[in-house]
Amino acid sequence: MKWLRRITVAMAMLWALPVSADSWAPPRKETYRSADGNVRFTVVPRGLQDQLAYFTDKVKGREPAGQRRGAASYARGLWERRSGTTWTRIWEGRLVNDVSPVSALVADDGRYVVTFDNWHSMGFGDNVVVIYRTDGTVVRSLKLADIMPEDYVRILPRSVSSLWWSGKHSLSPDGRSVILKIVIPGSSDGGTEPRGYLDVPVELATGTVTPLAGPNWDMAQAVAAPLIASAKESEAENRARTLAPLKAPTGTAEMEWTRYMHEAAERLASPPGVAMGLGTDWVLPAPGDPQFAENAELIRSLFTEPSEKQDYQFSSPSAPDALAHLLIDSASHGRPGSLAGSRLFIALPASQAEPVRTALKRSGATVILFDPVQPIQQRPEVLRQLGVAPDQVDTEVAKAEAAARQYKAEAARLKALAPPEPAVAKPQEDDAQLDALADAMEMEAAKLEKGN
Repeated sequence: MKWLRRITVAMAMLWALPVSADSWAPPRKETYRSADGNVRFTVVPRGLQDQLAYFTDKVKGREPAGQRRGAASYARGLWERRSGTTWTRIWEGRLVNDVSPVSALVADDGRYVVTFDNWHSMGFGDNVVVIYRTDGTVVRSLKLADIMPEDYVRILPRSVSSLWWSGKHSLSPDGRSVILKIVIPGSSDGGTEPRGYLDVPVELATGTVTPLAGPNWDMAQAVAAPLIASAKESEAENRARTLAPLKAPTGTAEMEWTRYMHEAAERLASPPGVAMGLGTDWVLPAPGDPQFAENAELIRSLFTEPSEKQDYQFSSPSAPDALAHLLIDSASHGRPGSLAGSRLFIALPASQAEPVRTALKRSGATVILFDPVQPIQQRPEVLRQLGVAPDQVDTEVAKAEAAARQYKAEAARLKALAPPEPAVAKPQEDDAQLDALADAMEMEAAKLEKGN
């Protein structure tokens, strides 16, 4: 099934790219020098097969993710001091990062090195800021919550992979501290451009973080307050959705049904004992839709071509009869055992379930049929994790919905009190230049589409 492999790989590559356009180049060897150039620190990343392998292993819970066979299995640092025309080693050894830090600063006196963040996951983990002594021991390894309140962390600009929490860090003139540049959110609506930065000194000898204070911090808190309330509103809404019985969408929108099917699959069957491929779903349109024939052909190919073990999801709010007929016909004419080891989640009215179930036995797949008219209860283990007994679900859903409404009102009140947005200069680009750029982009898109 070459087409499915291509789709899966493409999806993985797209999902690996953060939503705020933060692309990650492969980690590479980097050398950082002190301001006077007399001390340098070289970072050698853990050896990765490639970015896709790293991402895939992370999704499947395999560690060390993306490890290249025969390559270094840990990130390494080499600390050196200039001695005339040569470099003398101060220390060489293992760094605390999984793959590699993102950047580093080197003190002029050569007594400390500070590394920042983790490749592909800025802002996350216990080693967002790490201070090393010359013998390779760690003065302190800091997570963001060691530097700023957790509520402030939750509203920092973020992408799929990272928290964009900082600007350009520096060392203090006296060489005793690293000055962290902490983002002040740029908009009460969660804009990605920072309004400014907070300077937060951290003592190199002890790792002591200077408490946040002063006018800039007051302003940052005022800007962050409505964002924090909005974040809590979203969390309350999510808790209510997670606890409540899952209901099918009332319309036929493909995206809504895709989300519904993914959550239905999570509620109806526990994760398999071994990691399976990225799930593939079809929301089959009505037979008169131009997309129907293409989707039908792809579904038929599942039963005729060799396939990897995966979770497949099928629904058709517009034409459940057509979906049932297509699955029965595809299984009847398909290769026996073509889907052995896979799971098929199928949303169909109860009246159509048994003929489909009988036909699909030939495929060898595990078949999970459910009627979208019936709400799907949350799994007991999920309720336990959330601290909710089955007989408390309705009460807890009502509490979460009430909390969401309260946070929404609080966010509106705090937004009115937040400092006004700084004026933003109007872009200077000429409209003709923008039109030309748009034309060029459309031409390139047309070429790519024609090439496919």
